[in-house]
Amino acid sequence: MVQVYTLLFIMQTRSRSVWRASATLLSVLAMLPSPIMADIKRAEPKALGEVLAGNEELSTYYSLIKKNPDILLQLPHSGGVTLIAPSNEAFNKTQSLNLEDSNLITSLLQYHILPLSVNVSSLEPGPSYLFPTLLTSSNYTNVTAGQNILLSRQHDDTTVVTSGLGTRSTFFESPDQDIPFTGGFIQIVDTLLVPPSRLEITARDAYKDLTSFLGALYKSGLSPALSSQKDITILAPRNAAFQSIASALDPLSREDLATVLKYHIIPDKVLSSSDLSALGNSTGSSLATLLGADSRAHKVTVSRAGNNIFFNSAQLLQSDILLANGVIHIIDNVLNPDEFAEVPDLEAKSQTPVFQVSKGAETRTGTRVPAPFTTWLPCTTDCPEPTVDANTQRTATTTGRNGVNSQTSSGMGAQVTAVAGILGAVGVGVIGMGVM
Repeated sequence: MVQVYTLLFIMQTRSRSVWRASATLLSVLAMLPSPIMADIKRAEPKALGEVLAGNEELSTYYSLIKKNPDILLQLPHSGGVTLIAPSNEAFNKTQSLNLEDSNLITSLLQYHILPLSVNVSSLEPGPSYLFPTLLTSSNYTNVTAGQNILLSRQHDDTTVVTSGLGTRSTFFESPDQDIPFTGGFIQIVDTLLVPPSRLEITARDAYKDLTSFLGALYKSGLSPALSSQKDITILAPRNAAFQSIASALDPLSREDLATVLKYHIIPDKVLSSSDLSALGNSTGSSLATLLGADSRAHKVTVSRAGNNIFFNSAQLLQSDILLANGVIHIIDNVLNPDEFAEVPDLEAKSQTPVFQVSKGAETRTGTRVPAPFTTWLPCTTDCPEPTVDANTQRTATTTGRNGVNSQTSSGMGAQVTAVAGILGAVGVGVIGMGVM
């Protein structure tokens, strides 16, 4: 029926002026039967409060919004917004979370809000998308644009959000997906998002294949200060990469080791795998490292062959590991600034290290050689009593688990430790709550 009236309108407007066309449209709408007009009105997005109040899965989330209404003042005024709303069961999984802590809950809500409209049905299956949130507190993030989440729509139409420490949360399926409200969408998830932790926590607790890299950072003196630097992308070699060339790295001085490691750190950029893939498609794309941007030897070349991404000749193995101050990508070999012109051998099953391979590690997996540098990791449990001035010991950093500037593990940091992490939300401008 609506199509018939629409066709009538088009036919009548072909030979008329704009103002007469408008008048015709009004007359056509007036001719529509009331049931059709009711359907049109029902299709209009409702106010946020009305939508939340009408969804039984979100009663806990809605109560937190009402108790902490200031979060609505942080919502962007344009560009839309996406609320990633944990279900009641998601909150029940984390019973130690103090829902009466206003500062904590504000941060929680902020990490679950994206300052843009994300309609899952419009996302291409396969790629991972890095989206910022409204979480900008220096207690939990050193990412200038707001702490990130990683969103991926899989080929079976399952949509997964990856947050800190590799935590995966799954979007509810239709009809509890892409729920519209005035100004954006609500996406319901089955697990609370976890704010990314500092590099030290991420490498030791969640990605144990990075302990040699972390130990080398401590030996070189780059850690823990590196975790306080804003907006970084780290190309972190896996343990096997260090094992295979342990004999070449062990003799290096602290300064020389720092030079090698700085070549793996890209400052002032948080680059996702999608960003790197786009760079790899451009001939001669290079990225400045902590060594500087003036010399070609201080830059890493990014290239792509099929679905594989390379940095000089090292291959990307695992991407988009979120940090409190950026992102990590795991690579298969240690980069060498003295071999900056190396390119990948696309015919080889694996890339050859650009340092001399250690004796006994001819398999290039490094499994025959102990993981180097791990003795430089700070003691965190069952630590012996210090025998010299405590200020000279390699002790754990005093910053909080998630916090960048926090000096204790209290508050959100301590609770994240207990429940594997929680934080959330982003804003959407001042959007009417409607029913409260």
